[in-house]
Amino acid sequence: MRISVLLLALASLPALAFDGMVPAQTVPFAFSKKVTSLRDARYAHVVEQKTDYSCGAAALATLLTHAYNRPVDEQAIILGMFETGDRALIAQQGFSMLDMKRYLEAQGLRAGGFVVDMEKLRTLKVPAIVLLNDSGYKHFVVLRRFSDSGALVADPALGNRTIPAQDFLRQWNKVLLVAAGPGYRLDNPLMKPGSLVAARFDRLRAPLQSELLEFGFKHSDFF
Repeated sequence: MRISVLLLALASLPALAFDGMVPAQTVPFAFSKKVTSLRDARYAHVVEQKTDYSCGAAALATLLTHAYNRPVDEQAIILGMFETGDRALIAQQGFSMLDMKRYLEAQGLRAGGFVVDMEKLRTLKVPAIVLLNDSGYKHFVVLRRFSDSGALVADPALGNRTIPAQDFLRQWNKVLLVAAGPGYRLDNPLMKPGSLVAARFDRLRAPLQSELLEFGFKHSDFF
């Protein structure tokens, strides 16, 4: 008797959803939240390279897409660097920082390679492309920020990551490829790590031009 009463009571209850979802009719309002996967977070604002040899093109695409609001993919940049570079040398050695500089200049930007020390690196307030050499493996990445705790880079192969400072300094050839020109976004996401709030970033605007002027750029390069 007790069993039949219990079954009757259960039968009178609303149907339960066992897939982890609350039935829509029991929720008085609709809501949704976009979930970001770990992979999406790792590659946020990074153009991922598609081939073993395209890290330079993907680094350029990252810089142009997210710092200059000029969406471009690595394939278009590869074709562009072939047009402006030494094809025979590229076929033999791959793309160089000089090829990347020429490509940026062909897009109407000023670009230059600069040898800097660690003290200067700490004050860099714009994204720069750097070449790393890790035990013979050469790889272009976008340097977002450097401090004593490490180098935050947008890596076309591995996504956003932090390299310990000593490891970065050991792998880096001390050269930065820096670009300047119309369209540069002062609030570009490459210079805004997740923990950096807008109020703090506003203070980076003043050093931006003055620092690049030290590298030989002109005020007119920013307009």
